[in-house]
Amino acid sequence: MIKITRYHLLPLALALPLLWVGGCKKMLPTDVDPFSPKATYTTTTFMPILGRTTVFTGIFNPDNSGLPFNFKIVNVRTADGHPSDAPTKKMPVLVWKKGYTGQEKTVAEIEAKREMEEHPLWEVRPKSGEFILWQMADSLLLKQQPDSGYLFDVEVRNSGGGKDFKNLRLMPYRMQAYSPYEFDQVTGIQKTETDGNITQLFYNHPGLSNVISAATEKGIRPIDTRVYFHKVGDGNTLSFKFLDKDSAVIDPAKFNLTKWDELLHGFNKKQTPEKVTYDVAFPIPLVKLITKYTTGDGASAQVVFGYNRIGYGGIRQDAYISYAFNLYQKGDWEMVIHFTKDNPKFEND
Repeated sequence: MIKITRYHLLPLALALPLLWVGGCKKMLPTDVDPFSPKATYTTTTFMPILGRTTVFTGIFNPDNSGLPFNFKIVNVRTADGHPSDAPTKKMPVLVWKKGYTGQEKTVAEIEAKREMEEHPLWEVRPKSGEFILWQMADSLLLKQQPDSGYLFDVEVRNSGGGKDFKNLRLMPYRMQAYSPYEFDQVTGIQKTETDGNITQLFYNHPGLSNVISAATEKGIRPIDTRVYFHKVGDGNTLSFKFLDKDSAVIDPAKFNLTKWDELLHGFNKKQTPEKVTYDVAFPIPLVKLITKYTTGDGASAQVVFGYNRIGYGGIRQDAYISYAFNLYQKGDWEMVIHFTKDNPKFEND
């Protein structure tokens, strides 16, 4: 018979608290990221323009929820509730792998920085919740306004919980190959504008500085000067042409102050008495980045054509024509500047 004394019980008594603590530790929850019930999307209706890559940023408010998140688009349907996989259909799209700088020397150097990847046409970035409409989404693939578009839900999760956001809406506008655009973005009908008491079809107009009429020697009005974009092929070029009031071609050489080699980020310039043509990569501009070829915010390309002449009294007069634009659709394009009522005066007095 073994006699148990208080000396035998002492080690057991010391071990019991340790066993209890160890057991409780296993029952404690692991560390998780909190998910705030007030987390929300600040934008719930999205109206991008088809045919161009559009990114919606800064639209999710996590309200101090813990990172990381996981976002997922689910339950895509038409506005009347029928299931649709059109917005989430995967297509090959061009994705930048290296940063564009505006210093590239050839189209090939630009294209080497981009690769084709498969992405859903309408995509949510899984970690940030930003939405992207890729440039391959066109009017043949997705519904466009005035159609009510699509409804979809978004699942948002982190390690501590999540939330489902219901009935977000995608309502794209019709494709616009270039911008500014002279047609209504819903109906496709050409807009109108007023000149005095006359309502007429709207055309895009350039900025004019000191451009004098050969007939009246007064300044030519921008409203009497039109800008057209014509797609004439399926290549990768952009040409610039000028027409007088009789639609006769003006030799680009008359614009003798134009910095043709720095006009836009184009290559292999070819100049004829008809037009000046460049090899280019699309879209124009390629990204929103301030370069010598863009507007001050980097959002649009900026071209400036200039010429000089000697006016009365032997005073030199410098004249300029400027235009800011975007060109989204690949092709052989002509940008035409048409003086519809007065021809510019190039000759000296």
